[in-house]
Amino acid sequence: MAWSNETYLIGEKIRVEGERDLGIVTRLDLTRGLIYVMFKRLREEAYPYPESIENETLQPIVTQQP
Repeated sequence: MAWSNETYLIGEKIRVEGERDLGIVTRLDLTRGLIYVMFKRLREEAYPYPESIENETLQPIVTQQP
């Protein structure tokens, strides 16, 4: 599978404003403009994409590839 600029976030940890624990990005729905974040106990929340990243409601913790 080829990763594009948008899909590099899938599987990465993300910090969500107002949440105590970190979440994991599970999927991006580009047609609807949503990003889905999975938290502990299998709770999944949808946030607007890319607005939530631009206004720093979601802060990705991306590891650099060598």
